[in-house]
Amino acid sequence: MYWIRSRNGLLTLLLAVVVIASTYKLFFFSSHVKNNHGNKIKQVRIQKTNSFEKPCLCNEKYTDLSTEPSIFQSDVFPDEECCLPSVGNGFVATVVYSDRIHMNGLYNGYKGNSLRARIPSTAAIQFHVKDNLSMVSELFTLDVKQGVFTRVTELKNVIIEQRIYAHQNLTRLIINEVTISHTPGGGTSDFVLSVSNNTGPASEDINFQRGSPPQAGVEYMYGRTKKAETNTSGTLSAHVYWTLMPSNITLPSSQTSHTWTFITSISNSSSDALSYFMDGLKAAKAGTLFDTHADIWLKKWNEGSIDIDQDLPLAKAIYGSMYYILSSLPPLKEHVSSSHDFTFYGLSPGSLADGGNVERAYQGHVFWDQETWMYPPIMLFHPTLAKRMLMSRIMHMEAAADMARKNGYEGLKFPWEMAYSGYEVCPAPPYSSNELHINGDIALALQQYVHLTNDMDFLTKQSGLDLADGLAKFWASKAQYDAQTDTYSIRNVMGPDEYHQNVSNSVYTNTVAQISLRLPSMLAKKSQLKVSDKWLDIADKLVIPFDKKRNYYPEFEGYMIGTRIKQADAIMLGYPLMRNMSKTVRQNDLLFYDVYNGYHVTDLNGPAMTWSMFVIGWLELGNISKAEESFKKSFLNLQQPYKIWTEEATGFGAVNFITGMGGFLQSIIYGYGGFRIQPESLHFNFTLPSTSSQFNITGIAFLGSKLDFRATGTNVLINKTSSCSGAVDLEASVAGRTFALKTGQPVIFDRKPGLIRQMYNKKASRRQRKRKQKMVNDNIVARSS
Repeated sequence: MYWIRSRNGLLTLLLAVVVIASTYKLFFFSSHVKNNHGNKIKQVRIQKTNSFEKPCLCNEKYTDLSTEPSIFQSDVFPDEECCLPSVGNGFVATVVYSDRIHMNGLYNGYKGNSLRARIPSTAAIQFHVKDNLSMVSELFTLDVKQGVFTRVTELKNVIIEQRIYAHQNLTRLIINEVTISHTPGGGTSDFVLSVSNNTGPASEDINFQRGSPPQAGVEYMYGRTKKAETNTSGTLSAHVYWTLMPSNITLPSSQTSHTWTFITSISNSSSDALSYFMDGLKAAKAGTLFDTHADIWLKKWNEGSIDIDQDLPLAKAIYGSMYYILSSLPPLKEHVSSSHDFTFYGLSPGSLADGGNVERAYQGHVFWDQETWMYPPIMLFHPTLAKRMLMSRIMHMEAAADMARKNGYEGLKFPWEMAYSGYEVCPAPPYSSNELHINGDIALALQQYVHLTNDMDFLTKQSGLDLADGLAKFWASKAQYDAQTDTYSIRNVMGPDEYHQNVSNSVYTNTVAQISLRLPSMLAKKSQLKVSDKWLDIADKLVIPFDKKRNYYPEFEGYMIGTRIKQADAIMLGYPLMRNMSKTVRQNDLLFYDVYNGYHVTDLNGPAMTWSMFVIGWLELGNISKAEESFKKSFLNLQQPYKIWTEEATGFGAVNFITGMGGFLQSIIYGYGGFRIQPESLHFNFTLPSTSSQFNITGIAFLGSKLDFRATGTNVLINKTSSCSGAVDLEASVAGRTFALKTGQPVIFDRKPGLIRQMYNKKASRRQRKRKQKMVNDNIVARSS
């Protein structure tokens, strides 16, 4: 046996090289660099040719025919599964017509073998047109605004339409609707349509057995996963009710049209799955099943969307990326009944639809990808969904505390890869023990959420403060003090660049550790709680490698400039870590980690989200041409016709890679939009893509209000559209001018950098205002020093 991760550089050999060589051709390129303590750091590059893994090259075969930004359409349905669209609602999801359904939180396998458990699909219904019937046209369409996939087949006398969707309100349901209609004058005889379901083989993960159906026309199966994730977590249950499907459906000549509805209901209890199934039947009978689903999707888009004119491919990429991430998240609580809510287990790189026994989906595990890549674009529109992602960590704090104790640390040590139990499920040991920056990534996400919402209930009543406290304790126990230099170091780690392991003082890792150590103090000012000053002392004395001669941040102690790296790492100090630095240093970081002495330092075949960090950095410096170069690179990962992303531009790596989609969306929002979340304000600085003349962002959330932005070549318009109960008054400040933001009263000004902040009380004294501003400045300095 052997283990090879599609994330470049992750290799664990568990059998002899002879066995591996029979399947793979491996070419090793090794080099060594030394850190300041004389330890050798091995860098291994692996090129692999895999006889059973083929690149996803949909762009060479398929074209999107639609001219609508939110509609992706083809007259040929792809043969390759990596090109296929998916439907989901955060609880259940499936790749269209595939033989598997995945349920949120349902995993099978012990520790590193844990993966999303495959439920054989009862929703992969396909119809088959007889060869002797004359085909007029056929279209396969994903409408992301309504969250539905449709297949429309027009024959000489009949039109067949199929809709597939994961219901946004009745969240346990995946729906198939097949409508047959006679064309005018075409109903001279009965029309018989053959239908089938692609259930695939028996589940490898769940021991299913048939149960007694509640009524005629309904099927029921139930079972438990085969292996528990840990010695104490136990196996997990799955219950499935679905509509019995005949082999043929018939539209009589006497009938103009008829719709057949096939319902699949899945949950972890029989009563829950059956209840949702019966609710689905009632809604279908009332004719409201699809409309209630589509209305929730439309409301979601109305409260958070991005529209760019004159560049249809870009507009489609934005809508597709938002759709696939949102499809793996729960519906917004304000749109659905509280009785339909569920415990959310987090976002994985390949979405909820992909995972399980699929080599290119990371087994459905939750990585840093959630907090670092998918979280930032969603948070700015939907803070409640950001909180759901944070809660997926908070609910596992007991496991994180246990992991910290067992590894000799204090506080909370979250796993590099998480599934059901909250314990480590990474199958490759160097990464589970070295990629500790996940604990700082979570702290950064928590800090961003608090700055954006000032949600005190979350901090005090939903364990937000406990999360911050536990993360700070972990880093305080991990940092090692050097009395001679009066500094702290963090050793034996791996940063985001997975080509280098076992390094000391990773600049990214130490910076997120600083954020973690300072976060409790910042939150204490809001909550009137006291925290240890020791954490601030460690943060202030933590080593942050810096090369004064070249004026840039080396990736770690002993890093040799120009050494190949896997992905964005040190360049993330400027964003999203918001480290204070000069423009010269920021520019040098971007230059040195891109091309050095004619050599590509960042691997061109690295993961998609890398280039978004270059886009954001160059736009921050006003270098539009360099930003456009990187922006074009990120598009190479987009696959037609349904806007699926692959992890690598070559088509290799994870499929439906929502991590890359999250990075791409950040290049739009935080790059071309220039948004930055600060302790007391939300900054913006619009740059229009060279192909567009107008840039609309709908539904930015800040301190309880929703804001719409419209940027053109000359001006910016802000419209406050709503405020929740308890929201503070806001004002915009641009180039020395201040504009009060009132609901339904847009303000417009020249397109220049600006910010949104809480409006000061006009009666407040000048001294109070200065004190408030000093506190803001102190927080900024503390976070960036």
